[in-house]
Amino acid sequence: IRDLSQRYNALQATMASGERLFELMDTSIEVADRPDAQPMPPITGSVVFDDVSFRYTSAGKPVLEHVNLQVVPGQTIALVGETGAGKSTFVKLISRFYDATEGVVRIDGVDVREVTQESLRQQMGVVLQEPFLFSGSVYSNIAYAKPDATHDQVRRAAEAVGAHGFIEKLDKGYD
Repeated sequence: IRDLSQRYNALQATMASGERLFELMDTSIEVADRPDAQPMPPITGSVVFDDVSFRYTSAGKPVLEHVNLQVVPGQTIALVGETGAGKSTFVKLISRFYDATEGVVRIDGVDVREVTQESLRQQMGVVLQEPFLFSGSVYSNIAYAKPDATHDQVRRAAEAVGAHGFIEKLDKGYD
């Protein structure tokens, strides 16, 4: 019965996600590639915001104003602020879900508006803010997309995102 109720909860979440997916698919494209857009060369990781401003609507309040930021490959930064402060907007501008209202966003010196969205997004991953854990072990959740992953591969993935330490402190660790 417990397993059945967990499956029911998973089904409900899947249905809600499906609805959001179909809403997304029905959304009109707001950002289009330029006719002369080129493929993005392999990304090494330099990101520059050069006097970037952004507002979601032309008459709306600015979310970002005159932001200048440089992140070098391998550097870790944290964007901290209240809800609505523009943290997610940074990611949306880098991955080109929106174009900056003013200024330029560059990756490895390339203006993201000059490359195809497909070639840009193929080289990055965006993790949504709403985590979802399947029933089962921590190990099976991490290895979800690669069920044949070895314990070492799962541990390295956890280390890469800074989760290994707290997973090891759990009563059953990865199990």
